[in-house]
Amino acid sequence: MLSWQFSTFAGRGLNKEQLDMLGEKLCGFHVENIPGKPFSFWMWLDSILELIKKHLLPVWNENYIMGFVSKEMERALLKDREPGTFLLRFSESHLGGITFTWVEHSDSGDVKFNSVEPYTKNRLSALPFADIIRDYKVISNGGVPENPLKFLYPDIPKDEAFGRLYNSQPSKGKMLTSDTTPRSCPSPEPPMTPGEFDMLSEHLCFDIDTVSFLF
Repeated sequence: MLSWQFSTFAGRGLNKEQLDMLGEKLCGFHVENIPGKPFSFWMWLDSILELIKKHLLPVWNENYIMGFVSKEMERALLKDREPGTFLLRFSESHLGGITFTWVEHSDSGDVKFNSVEPYTKNRLSALPFADIIRDYKVISNGGVPENPLKFLYPDIPKDEAFGRLYNSQPSKGKMLTSDTTPRSCPSPEPPMTPGEFDMLSEHLCFDIDTVSFLF
């Protein structure tokens, strides 16, 4: 029934792995801890379906969103992949949120997983998700902003996967890191209001040494 619902309203049903994860979550679902706004499994699922229909449909129908995968499984899938390999999943702590996680390997062989704060309908209304993936930047060790996203899981080059879904051309703007030093960073087009631009610049560019990845 769940697969049918997604197929009917979002154009693509759910595979066995996604249904297994949802089955486990339904059996053990607990009210999430958003202050003042607890939500049920069905509220969470409906919010995801709405997010897909309104903001993620092209990416969803390309089968690029793994979506329903636990954090534990996410790490198991990514840990042996090339640095910069990332996957897309729906947030378990936000109503109608999507996040991405990428893997890095240190010189000593340690594995590090980085996840971003979930993108919700308010943020996705201002910029298409494919463009967010293209323009996402972090600053590592005080260097220039770089996009850490290289391969969509399991090994598809990012631009090969998302290139035909990009809606706008990247352009240069300004950002402030934690030391208030101006940095160059792609900004979205078409022109946006100052408030929308500031919001997106804040979430598209981060200093990787000062951000906590908890989502």
